[in-house]
Formats: sequence, C-alpha cells, structure tokens
Amino acid sequence: MNSKDIKRYLGGMVFGLRLHRFFFRDKAVIAVFHRVNNDIAQNPITCDVELFREFCAFFKRYFNVISLSELLDRMESGKSISGCLVVTFDDGYLDNFENAAPILKEFDIPACFFIATDFIGTQRVPDWDKKWGVESEWMSWEHVKSLSNDGFEIGAHTKNHIDLGVVEGDEARDEIQESRLALERQLGKDIDLFSFPFGRESQFSESNRSLVKELRFRCAPSAYGGIVRSNADPFRMRRHPISPWHESVWQFGFELLQEG
Repeated sequence: MNSKDIKRYLGGMVFGLRLHRFFFRDKAVIAVFHRVNNDIAQNPITCDVELFREFCAFFKRYFNVISLSELLDRMESGKSISGCLVVTFDDGYLDNFENAAPILKEFDIPACFFIATDFIGTQRVPDWDKKWGVESEWMSWEHVKSLSNDGFEIGAHTKNHIDLGVVEGDEARDEIQESRLALERQLGKDIDLFSFPFGRESQFSESNRSLVKELRFRCAPSAYGGIVRSNADPFRMRRHPISPWHESVWQFGFELLQEG
C-alpha cells in the first residue's frame, strides 16, 4: 500500500465517521482548479471530468459550500466559517465553461472564476502550457458573461498572468487594475475579488499585496495549500490546488486534515 492509498483509506474513515467536523471548527477551505478536461492526461493543472464530479459530490456532502464573497462576509462580521468550503478557478480556460460549469450547476455549487483578461478570446499559449505541449483554449468574453449571468462570481487575475513576486510598481498596478477594468466593462458590474497568478509564496511581494489593498479589492488569495482560519488576513488566505496528484477525494480530504 503506497502513501496515496493510505491517505485514501484514512480520509474515507475520518469523513465517513464525520470526524472531520471537529477538525474544521473555526476553519474553512478554498479549493482551486485550473482545467477540467479529459483530453490532457496528467497535466499538472488539469482535473479529470469524472473526478471533478466526485469532488463536487464530496464538497456538497461534507462541507457547507459557499461563495468566496460569503466567506469574506463571514470573516468580516465574525460569523462562523466552520466547515465552509469555496470553489475557485484560475486563468479562464474554455473547459471551465464547457465542462466544469454544468457540473457545478448540477450540484448547485457556487464558484469564483479568476480571469487573466488578456488571454480571453485569444489563442495565446503561456509558458506552462508550452512546456507540456498543450494548445491552450480560452473562454470568449461571451462565455465569461454567461458564467456571470448564471450567478458565478468573477475575479481579476491580472491581464497577462504575470509573476507579482517579480513585477512591481507601475507595471504591476497596470496589470492588476486594467484586468479589473476590462472585467467591469465587459460584465457591467463591480469587480472586487483578486487572486495572485501562480500563487506560490515567492510570487507575490509585500508591495504588491499593499497595492491590491490600495486598489480596494477584498482579497488576494494564494495557491500553495493550507486552511483558512476565521482570523486570517483576506490578503494572505491560502487555497488548496487540486491536480492529478489527487487520485481520490478521500486522499484530498486527508491532506486537508494534515494542513490544519
């Protein structure tokens, strides 16, 4: 039995007995996906469609699934976040609209889609997709509008998915603010949610975190794992990325227990 099998077994036992409820007192989870696609096997930012469906069923059964805005509201007001879970997506891939959104609707699960706005409606292939020989497929603005009209939240993710651990000053301001303005022009609504591209700890600076606050966004979560506590700084909230490493929902669940 390998480590993933052990985690799967232990996760199934803990959640099956509902013991996870004690662990998630005063704690919430933010999950982050990128692609939901069966055609890109073992790509590090891709989740299989059927496994995504299993994740949605798992989230719905064992957590109080809420929107990112509601989580922020609860944290600001002191209302309980125990056992809450938020679903997010980064970048703006077409399969978010084609594959993920219908399953989210089926399970009545809210989600926030963080959009790298200059990718939308293009055929651009970023470096991480080039590395894996993937032809990137992005949503159109009509797809993004449709998600918004269906009640999903939309957030900014810079224009060009830049590394905010390196880019600072006027260029960083332009990337962050213009991403928001493009979304507001297209959607006709205010945008106050932001997530850091890449999202590793080294890929945002204190000056850029302060810049996001100055621009009056409500949050700027990362993507390097961890649990959200009720007293967390909204500009330092951690998200747990889901990838082919997670072969089962129970393995994912057990890893959450280890991160708390």
